[in-house]
Amino acid sequence: MRLPCADRQHVVLSQLFKHIHGRLHDRMNTVLREHNVNPVSFSALTMLYSSPDSVLNPSDLADSTGESRANVTRICDELVSRGLLSREPNAEDRRRIDLRLAPDGAALVEALLPTLQLRVHSTYNVLNAKEKEQLERLMKKVLGALDQ
Repeated sequence: MRLPCADRQHVVLSQLFKHIHGRLHDRMNTVLREHNVNPVSFSALTMLYSSPDSVLNPSDLADSTGESRANVTRICDELVSRGLLSREPNAEDRRRIDLRLAPDGAALVEALLPTLQLRVHSTYNVLNAKEKEQLERLMKKVLGALDQ
């Protein structure tokens, strides 16, 4: 029994998403491995890099990376031990701890971004500006449907 055309297309779209994600992930992992960084740690570093004053609290970092708080704690322990970030008491509430990107962490992000652009993000150069905007809009629409 063959699937109806619409159902078949849904399967094809899901497989395309899977393959694109997998290949982009593999390319990114190759770059990150060269610097002894895993994708979750790099995500944490880039979230701190792009936040005001390069500071976030652990809960916000967990929310922004989509990782559990326990996993963020483990990742931060590793990044602190490598000198890439620090834990500091919050200036307004000393019971809270802030995570601050260390200079070596910022330098690592800045060193990795051009290589990632060349090996990973340049993949999107097969699309013109209008196609990129359309793809972004459509992907956000699909992502929004997943949240419903």
